[in-house]
Amino acid sequence: MFSLIYPFAILASAITTNKMILRDLPAIFFVGIRMIPAGILLLGYVLIKHRDENLVKKIQQHYKPFAIATLFTTFFPALCKAYALKHTLSSKVALIGSLDPFITAIYVYFIFGEKLTWNKLIGITLGFVGSIILMKYHSSQVKSIEVFGFLSLAELAALGSVVLSRFGWIYVQKLLRTKQFSPTEITGVTMLVGGALALSTALVFGEGNPANINLSPKLLLLLSYTIFIGNVIGYNLYARLLKHHSSTFVALAGFTTPLFVYLYGWLILGEPLYHSFFVSAGITFIGLLIFYRSEIKTALHQQA
Repeated sequence: MFSLIYPFAILASAITTNKMILRDLPAIFFVGIRMIPAGILLLGYVLIKHRDENLVKKIQQHYKPFAIATLFTTFFPALCKAYALKHTLSSKVALIGSLDPFITAIYVYFIFGEKLTWNKLIGITLGFVGSIILMKYHSSQVKSIEVFGFLSLAELAALGSVVLSRFGWIYVQKLLRTKQFSPTEITGVTMLVGGALALSTALVFGEGNPANINLSPKLLLLLSYTIFIGNVIGYNLYARLLKHHSSTFVALAGFTTPLFVYLYGWLILGEPLYHSFFVSAGITFIGLLIFYRSEIKTALHQQA
């Protein structure tokens, strides 16, 4: 059980670290300087291990899906998530991120015409009900711009991050189906290019002005942690989980991430504890159990 949970505790620590960094750095600039080194590390690992001299040529042959994957798995979602983390509670952002499987199912229904069972429809409904309850909570410690009733711009950005990234992953799957790229190669390319786009955007909007940025030793240490732990170690641990466990159980175990973020936010960031988080988390988790009911029954039957 510990081996199934601790990777998500590590990934959650990266989210908390990102929140700490965003107290001192502009959101767009932060995305750029985090993604570029992570992309270089992943691609460097691939090139050293596999020495694929045709990688650039293969990328050029599939530049359209790579461009879409970069924009919608890295660039836009990362900007939205960074804005959300900067302007609202980290636990909110993490719990909204747990809508991943529900949004994926909606995309698959509309794009590929895959049928939604009653279990999945009920699960999706509960998932969104849980998020609506979460979004109705407002902390006096967080200044946020409300745009639609109780919804803040930061909360919409957190939701937008999930919606955009799930669309991008459709194109990542297309690239994987060509059997010419590994997940590490695709992630490395999208991070490097997405980070370069973010850094360029930051410079255009004046966020990269050295006069406005103080990269203290503490901040550099935090950046190193989130780049190496969040992007490299976390990615490899997650990939290892998928090799030894079903995607369903990994998805359910991944629901511990917002719980860890909630705990870290209180202990490290001084974020408030609030009851609506547990109400929302409970409803969302029940939604996940119903959503994956058929897969869980199949997995348990195979183990019996």
